[in-house]
Amino acid sequence: MTDTVGSPATSTRFDPLLTRCALCGSEHIAPYHRDSDGIDIFRCRHCGVQFMNPRYTDAYLADYYSRYTTDEPQWDEPLLYCHRFYCSLVERFIRPPGLLLDVGSGKGHLLLAAKERQWSVTGYEIDPDTAQAIGKKIGCTILSGDFARLPLSPGSLDLVTVHHVLEHLKSPVSYLTKMGELLRPGGIIFVALPNIRGLASAVKFILERLGIRKTNVGAYYDTGHHLFYFTPSTLRRLLTRMGFRVLYVRSGHRVHPHQSAAARWLMRNITERFAWKSTFLMIARKVETP
Repeated sequence: MTDTVGSPATSTRFDPLLTRCALCGSEHIAPYHRDSDGIDIFRCRHCGVQFMNPRYTDAYLADYYSRYTTDEPQWDEPLLYCHRFYCSLVERFIRPPGLLLDVGSGKGHLLLAAKERQWSVTGYEIDPDTAQAIGKKIGCTILSGDFARLPLSPGSLDLVTVHHVLEHLKSPVSYLTKMGELLRPGGIIFVALPNIRGLASAVKFILERLGIRKTNVGAYYDTGHHLFYFTPSTLRRLLTRMGFRVLYVRSGHRVHPHQSAAARWLMRNITERFAWKSTFLMIARKVETP
């Protein structure tokens, strides 16, 4: 049975309409919301995930991501600080030295933070030009091309980091499957991504459904390039199904340029302790099989 039908969208930006959930394969999907740009959000009644439907074409996404990474030096300090903190969280469960793969390396801040802490690092970026430029800048290998065919041995990795990537992918399941193959038994995966049921988004959604909020409807879905919209519960179910055991969940660390040390301490230790903010992170271990 096909997973798509003819799409009412006439623009070449969009694929045909999905008739099954791209995460769990269920046919029990239905329209859930529509943003101010006319982008439809569906929800799967089986696994609970929300997703754009129809989705952008591969060609559209390839062009978009070829221009995605820009030079913003004011963000170097806060992003490096943030990733150092994330490394410290991961190292509660696994310690360096070890082999780390960062999927969706962006400007390489997580790779730099991990290298400082004696991890042996490799990155992955979908765009080959970005991969080459960032790899040369930070002094490590950043792979590109078909993720399913990466030249890495099964069971060779100790840690995989996936920082704000899953929401961009057409097939999170195929990526997670490959990550599971590359991790050794007992290896760790770190995932961070937006929380579509964060407090601010949830309040805005209710106001929109009541017809009170009529401008920038659904802006928190960020449909310019996000395709899936997770919550801690939907991601936990997905990781469990993919052979991982969740160890730790908390809100993401949202730092900005020129923040005081006191403000960062307050967020890190008080306000971000609960997973109801606009982003969240999850650390899970690959289940060891007999």
